[in-house]
Amino acid sequence: METSKPVLGTLLNRQIRYVVPVFQRHYVWTEEYQWKPLWDDIQNKIKERVNKQRLHTHFTGSIVLNQETVTTNVLSTYSVIDGQQRLTTFQLFLIAFREVCRKAEDNDDLTAAINEFIFNKPSFDDTNFEDQKYKLVPTKFDIEIFKDIADLTYDEFYIKQLQPILDEHGIGPRTYREVAKNRNKIMGAYLYFFDELTEYISNKQHNLSTLELIKYILLSIQNDFQFIEIGLSPDDDPQMIFETLNGRGASLTETDLIRNYIFMRADANGENLDSIYDKYWDEYDNPNAIYKWHETITRGRYKESKIQFFLIDYLTVQTREEIRYDQVFYRYKSFIINKNPFESSEDELKELYAYSQIFKRLTHPSNNSVLEKFAKRLLALDTTTIFPLLMYIEGENDISIADKDKIYNNLDSYITRRFICGLTAKNYNKVFLDFLNFFIKSKSIDKNEEEIDEDVLNIADSFMKYLETKNKDTNSWPNNYILKDKILNRPIYREEKGKPKALVNIFLEIEDFSRNSMQERIKIATENLTIEHIMPQKWYENWPLNGQSITEDEFAISAQAIYTENDVNGVYHLIDKRNSSLNTLGNLTVLTNSLNPSVSNDSYKKKRPEIIKKSILILNSYFQDIQDWDEGSIKERSEGLYEKIIEIWAFPTSNVSV
Repeated sequence: METSKPVLGTLLNRQIRYVVPVFQRHYVWTEEYQWKPLWDDIQNKIKERVNKQRLHTHFTGSIVLNQETVTTNVLSTYSVIDGQQRLTTFQLFLIAFREVCRKAEDNDDLTAAINEFIFNKPSFDDTNFEDQKYKLVPTKFDIEIFKDIADLTYDEFYIKQLQPILDEHGIGPRTYREVAKNRNKIMGAYLYFFDELTEYISNKQHNLSTLELIKYILLSIQNDFQFIEIGLSPDDDPQMIFETLNGRGASLTETDLIRNYIFMRADANGENLDSIYDKYWDEYDNPNAIYKWHETITRGRYKESKIQFFLIDYLTVQTREEIRYDQVFYRYKSFIINKNPFESSEDELKELYAYSQIFKRLTHPSNNSVLEKFAKRLLALDTTTIFPLLMYIEGENDISIADKDKIYNNLDSYITRRFICGLTAKNYNKVFLDFLNFFIKSKSIDKNEEEIDEDVLNIADSFMKYLETKNKDTNSWPNNYILKDKILNRPIYREEKGKPKALVNIFLEIEDFSRNSMQERIKIATENLTIEHIMPQKWYENWPLNGQSITEDEFAISAQAIYTENDVNGVYHLIDKRNSSLNTLGNLTVLTNSLNPSVSNDSYKKKRPEIIKKSILILNSYFQDIQDWDEGSIKERSEGLYEKIIEIWAFPTSNVSV
C-alpha cells in the first residue's frame, strides 16, 4: 500500500482514467448534505486567497485506487475502490464551472484549461479515444448522463435534457429545475453548481472583475483541496480496506457493503464482473427496474428497503437464526467465511438471485397461484416474518409442486384461523423459525434414509401432523370448535381495528369461494373496498332495542353503567350485548363504494337497498331476502360464514370438532 497527499489538480491534471467499478453504488450525494457544504468550503478558500490569508489545504477525504493490470498504450487505469462520490462531485463542479465561464467570458483558452481536468488528450494510434477520453468513468447507471454533461455545452444539454422536463412540468411552485435535480443526482449536482456559480460570478463577489474571480476559483479548486490517495499493491486486500473506511459510517448501507464484498472477491478470483453483474445484480441497483428494490417498506416497527429485508430473510433461511437489522453485513460475511457454501461468486449471486425472485412474488403477488394468494393475505395481515419459511419451501426442488401447495394451504389456514380467533402474532418470528427447522431436519432425515417405508408420510402430510401438535396460545392451530365460538362472539372489528385490509381480504376470499364454476370471476380493485357494519356503530339513532328507543346519553355511558346494573336483561346489559354483536364477523360486509354517512347510520329498511345497489358482490346478495336485521340475524349470518370459512381454511379431518 502506498499513500500520498495530492491536491485535486495533481489527481486530475495527468493522462489517467479513474473507473468506478460496475458493482459500486451509483451517485447518491445530495444538495443538503454534500453539494452545499462543498460549495461553502470552496467559497471560503476563494475568500482566503482574495484576502491573502495564510493558505491551508482543505482535507477532502480519502480515495482508494487499485491499478488495473490491463491498461491502454498510454493511459494508466485505476479502479476507484473508495472515494468515487467525491471524485464525481468535483468533476461535475469543474464541468459546471467550464460552462459558466463559457457564458461569462467565452474564452477558448480558458475552456481548454478546464477541460484538461475532465478529458484526456488523444495520442498517436489511439483507436478507441471516445471511450478513453474521460478521466472519470462512472457506473453504468450514471455514465450516459455524465457523458452528456461532459460533452455538451450547457445550451446543448438544456435542449436535450432539460427542455423536455420544462415542457412536461412548466415553471411553477415545483419548477422543472427542481424536478430535474430530483430525477437524477448526477444532473442535480451539475445544475446546482451551475446555478450557484452563475450567481456567484454575476454578482462579482469580492469586487473583482469576472476574469479575476474566475482565476481565483480555478486556483482554489486546483490547489486547495487535498486528498489522501491510497494506492493498493497486489498483496493488499481491497475489501478489508473498504470496510475499514466505510463499515462504521452511515454513508453506506448494509446492502452496499454486501454487494462490494461479493464483487471484490469475484474480482480477486478473476471472474467476469460485467457479466455476473448484468446477470444477477443489475436489477437491484437499476433505478429504472420495474420492481423497486430500494423502496422503503415497513415490517412491524421497522422501516427498511426491500433489498435489506430480502437479505435479512435470505440469511434467516441460511442460518436458521433471527438476524438483527444492524448486523446484516456482519452476519452475511460470517456466513460466507464459516460455511464457505459456494465454489464461486457467480454461484453465490445465482442463489441470491433465485431467492430474490421468490421474495418479489411474496412482496408483490400478481397472480392467483396458491403461494401468491396466500402472500396477498399475509401482506394484508402484516405477517411477513413467515417469508423466510416460504422462501425456503418455494426454493426447495425436492418438494413437489403439489406438496408445496398443500403446505401453503395449511399455513394459510393456520394463520387465518389464528387471526380470526384473536391469537397473538407476537412470537411468530420464533414460531416460523421452528417450522423452518422442521423442514430442514426432515430433509436431512430423508437424505440419510437408505430405504423409504411406503407408510412414511410425505413432507406435506408430516408438516400438517406437526402443526397439529402445537398447543400453546403462541403456536396452536385453532380447531373448528374454537373457530366457531370466535366467529359468533368475538368483536373482531373492534379488536382488529388497525387491520381493515385483513378483514377485506377475508371477505374477498369468501366472495371468491361463493362464486361457483358457472359464475363469472371478477377482478375487484381492493383499494376501493371498505368494511361496512350492517347494524351501524351508532345504531341508537335508528335501531330500537327490543322495541325501545335508546338515547345518546344511555348509549354513551353504557360501558360504565353495566357494572352498576344487576339485571342481566337490563338496558345497559342489552346495549353492551348489541355493541359486541355488531362488531362480530356476521354484522360486517365489504362494499365496493362506501355509503353516505347519513345512509350508513339509517334504519335497515333504508340501508338494505343501498347496500345491494352499491355492491357487485355475491356476498351482499345475501341481504336481498333478509327483511329485518337484529342480533339473531347477525348470529345466523355468522353461522353461514363459519360454514364457508371451514371449507376455505380447512382443519385436518382427523381432528375436527364442530
